Amino acid sequence: MFNPDSVKVTFPWAAYLNQPLTHPNPRINLILNPMKFKKLYRVWLLERCLNCEVAIKNYQH
Repeated sequence: MFNPDSVKVTFPWAAYLNQPLTHPNPRINLILNPMKFKKLYRVWLLERCLNCEVAIKNYQH
């Protein structure tokens, strides 16, 4: 079973510091709060991992 304590995600400094100041989509804003950015980054990382798993399962069938 998955143990969330076994996976440690360090703060994504590179992604935080390389955020675009402006974006063509007005709903995407610069996130200045590091804790909020870390939370959203973890959600994005989880979504990316789940999409990869789905793509692998679809490819195998």
